Amino acid sequence: MAVRSQLKTAFQVHQELSLEAAIHEVKNGQSQASAAKIYRISRTTLRNRLQNSTPSSVGAPTKFASHEEDRLAEFFLACSDQGVPLNRYHCLQIFSEVAIELGMQSTTFNDAFFNRFISRHPDVSLRITHASNRKKDREWTTELCEEYISRLRSLFDRGFLERPEQVWNLDETAFDTSEMYDRVVARKGVNQIPSQFDGNEKECVTILPCGNAAGVQLKFMALYAGKVHVQSRLDDTFGLCYHAVNSSGYMDTVHFANYIRKEVFPAINELKSVIFLDGHYSHVNNLRLIRYCKQFFEESGKQVEIFCLPSGQTSHLQPFDVSAFGGVKKKWKMYLRDRKLVKGGRVTKDNLLSHVVKLWYRTEGCTERYAFNVGQSLQSGFAKTGLFPFSPEVIRQTVKLHHDPQIIERGIRREIQQDFGPLINILKDQYNISAEKDLEDIKEFIQLKQKGITPGAVLANVMQKDLFGEAPKKQRRQVNRQLNTEPGALITGPEFVAELEKEDEKKKAEKAAVEAKRKAAAEKKKKNATKEKDENPTASKRKASNVKSLTSKKARV
Repeated sequence: MAVRSQLKTAFQVHQELSLEAAIHEVKNGQSQASAAKIYRISRTTLRNRLQNSTPSSVGAPTKFASHEEDRLAEFFLACSDQGVPLNRYHCLQIFSEVAIELGMQSTTFNDAFFNRFISRHPDVSLRITHASNRKKDREWTTELCEEYISRLRSLFDRGFLERPEQVWNLDETAFDTSEMYDRVVARKGVNQIPSQFDGNEKECVTILPCGNAAGVQLKFMALYAGKVHVQSRLDDTFGLCYHAVNSSGYMDTVHFANYIRKEVFPAINELKSVIFLDGHYSHVNNLRLIRYCKQFFEESGKQVEIFCLPSGQTSHLQPFDVSAFGGVKKKWKMYLRDRKLVKGGRVTKDNLLSHVVKLWYRTEGCTERYAFNVGQSLQSGFAKTGLFPFSPEVIRQTVKLHHDPQIIERGIRREIQQDFGPLINILKDQYNISAEKDLEDIKEFIQLKQKGITPGAVLANVMQKDLFGEAPKKQRRQVNRQLNTEPGALITGPEFVAELEKEDEKKKAEKAAVEAKRKAAAEKKKKNATKEKDENPTASKRKASNVKSLTSKKARV
């Protein structure tokens, strides 16, 4: 059974070293009494250690045997890996059920036993869960991962993933101006504690940062909801912010394409570069951006490819999501919390950019405690996602058991050719195991061990299937095969561009047809009115006089 290692005091370390030195002297011929006196060790302790070099742990034995506890710990970890984590209450129930099956007298377990169980197994700990969409998880299968790797390998073979300066990533995130929830000291029994702030609690600003695998950070885009640019928002930003405004506050194709043209393209020094994006509509269905890339290539000779990451999987495939945004949001929350008690320190929509720029780029007045450190985090994110250095093995490791439970079944079905004849002879001759079923069970157990599949993993896989059933099939009607971004897609590729242009022409044609229909209806209405006037002038005059009399009556009233 694994035992948690603990830090020892200097006195404990000194005692252990003295005991080892005394044992060494006794083995070299010195008497036990003289060695104990020289190193100031109890003669009884020295004698016991000489008789038993590996003494057993002090205390009563555990309720379960060591191998049984190890199997339980292995099962708990396998459940967590496959997306069905167990809490304290579930574990105590399982302890009781296992004790009943083993015929133990005591079948009740409390929190103290659970805490001791956790302390005896250093690989097991209590962690916080997060809600994960099972449908999205199941879309990221081994087959889809291999297709994604093949598309990245094509980029690598063409020389787009050779140096860190070639690989870029952009992604949006939102910055709030106030903390919605916090734990505070207040009067007992009060249910709602007001915490005042300036502005609207729903206010947030969309921030679009951009960086490469070398850790270089460009100006980020700040997108506000509104109609006009407010110049005062850029005060104390030192020119390190690209400001934009639209009616919704969400990214659109025009602002996104213009940001890349004005800020990203001038920073590109390599002849071949690739920009990785998520599947937001403003990134993918952006014909303006593709035209800017072509124009940039014609003017500078630098080729820029736009690659869309697999849809729904950016939480573990996009560098900003994997390594940067988590730390940024945590420090931003700390910064908002501490600014509450600073006079004039409230963060509002109008001064938010000066605070973000200070923490993002470490300008004057930035405290190290709140600095975002985005450059180093982004470098780590590129490595963890396998984009740079390009590593198919790292990318394959992103397919976890809760993404593709079929990994267990494929591993079980994988055949390993070997000769069990000598083992069977030993089992029959020395251990008197000759039943065919027993020999098959032993062979199956050995094969599972060789494949790296534990009994706990198999049991957790069965439980997961029993609870959730088979993986849900994604029912999505794909109007256009080329716009499928599930395994990732090269947006600037000729086939993808052709489909975008086709869709753009179709939209223009539909818009023109609607406009022509509207004009035809207006023209027809106008002709009918003229014709009616020509055919019956008396009726037209009567109608005009009625309108005139009605108007005069209203005026008198």
